[in-house]
Amino acid sequence: MTTNATALARAIVQCCLDAGVENVVIAPGSRNAPLSWAFAQAEKAGLVKVQVRIDERDAGFLALGIAKATAKPVPVVVTSGSAVANLMPAVVEAFHSAVPVIVLSADRPASARGKSSPQTINQFGMFGTFVKTQLDATSDFVNGQEICDAVFSSVHGRPGPVQLNVQFELPLMPDVADLTWQPSAPRLKAIPGTECSQQTIEVPARGAFVIGDNADPEAVAEINQVSLAIGWPILWEPTANAHMFENSISHGVVLLQADVAPKVDAVVTLGTVGLSRAVLSLLKSAPVHFAIHSASAGTDLPDPVSSAKEIFECVPMMKAVIDADWLSQWKALDYKASAVITNALAQDTLTGPSAAKLVWDQAGEGDQLFVAASWPVRHLEAYAANRDGLRVFGNRGANGIDGLISTAIGIGLGTNKRTVLLMGDIAFLHDLGGLNFGEGQTQPNLTVVVLDNNGSGIFSQLEQGADEYQEHYEKVFGTPHGKDLWVIAESLGIPAKQVTTKSELKFALDSFEKMPGIKVVVCLTGSRRDENDLIKQIVSNVQNS
Repeated sequence: MTTNATALARAIVQCCLDAGVENVVIAPGSRNAPLSWAFAQAEKAGLVKVQVRIDERDAGFLALGIAKATAKPVPVVVTSGSAVANLMPAVVEAFHSAVPVIVLSADRPASARGKSSPQTINQFGMFGTFVKTQLDATSDFVNGQEICDAVFSSVHGRPGPVQLNVQFELPLMPDVADLTWQPSAPRLKAIPGTECSQQTIEVPARGAFVIGDNADPEAVAEINQVSLAIGWPILWEPTANAHMFENSISHGVVLLQADVAPKVDAVVTLGTVGLSRAVLSLLKSAPVHFAIHSASAGTDLPDPVSSAKEIFECVPMMKAVIDADWLSQWKALDYKASAVITNALAQDTLTGPSAAKLVWDQAGEGDQLFVAASWPVRHLEAYAANRDGLRVFGNRGANGIDGLISTAIGIGLGTNKRTVLLMGDIAFLHDLGGLNFGEGQTQPNLTVVVLDNNGSGIFSQLEQGADEYQEHYEKVFGTPHGKDLWVIAESLGIPAKQVTTKSELKFALDSFEKMPGIKVVVCLTGSRRDENDLIKQIVSNVQNS
């Protein structure tokens, strides 16, 4: 006899398979046993791959990374109580990055809520506005179509996370006479395409594209074609994946910071932009700002300083009178900035900027790079040069530093490609649990490069870094940790090296390239104050070059 819990779990697993699920992440527990067992049976049948993590927060970010890399929905299965709450950071990032994560939160029956029943909280609706769909299913839930619709909504329209909260009654495990279930082959639904009526606009000759984080390579390619036609430069952030085009400007943000960039008459943006305050200022000051809100983005409008005159759903047809000198001005300035940066970072001693640039240059043509928020992504935005053959990821939805190791592991597992994670020391310590692999769990080919300046460096560039606030700066902003990070990595069974020069970093990357599994390289980048001075000096030298 098939119990209610078993029947409901099997129906949910079948809905997931029919929605295109190929990977699932499970955090072990008791109340989620029906789902865990059913997914294990689906894996045995060769229909899905199961990853297991003991920490729900890591499980959530792992699911996020796999879904981000594959553009397919990934369920994360957790037990009841506070386990569900640990998924909040990953769900927030998935919502703002438009990533299809399916939260399958097991629950006790509703009758147990509000009565101090063990491991029972009001977990349905916990994610509020950060999920597209939420459904509270009882153990005798008979509307299978409603379950499938909830699961499918993660990829229908604008992608995003959903919550299916499942009340399971005892018994949780299938009857011993009912252990041979095998899911049906997926009956994949066709995902309807998003129609967009392309508009035609007239723009001034002296404009620029700014491309930020996005999951729309087709739109990026279209912008490249338009830039070639009208002679506009492309300013890019690392996760824009626009660093390989002829009209791309490598150091646009530095030109803006140095106030030497040519004055634009119009800006067209795609994706999540605004890593740098200089870029946000550009959007504010430009006489005209058009934004593109692609179908692969989340629901929030791409208008960070409320400057957009109009927001289009796809790349518009753009007509302009071509200024033959406009693009050459940008390229000449970019060339000068490149010379300044190369000279400033020439020493073998490691700094955050020089380490980030070396990682960028060293990555192979078929590699992937996951770059953390805070300093690492800004170092690349400022100092990385145009190049081919590198796909870049990041958690730019909420720009948090949590769960980065787990997300990068998901990127590597989802694509089965060599991946490099560039992150800071505080972010590394924040997600140490991501390195805690159980026996038998598959590891990706992932090299974690940690920029270790013994604390948080980015705040030194902000208001709180001013001299008048130094009395409490180190304690509440600098947050020095004083840890040997490579020792911590090795204590978890992860091969690790500590380096202090660019030569040593290059050797470590070379030696780890063919080694399977996860490796860690810790770059001691020196004083945060010296690094701050270096960054200011580069901007000053560009200004005066």
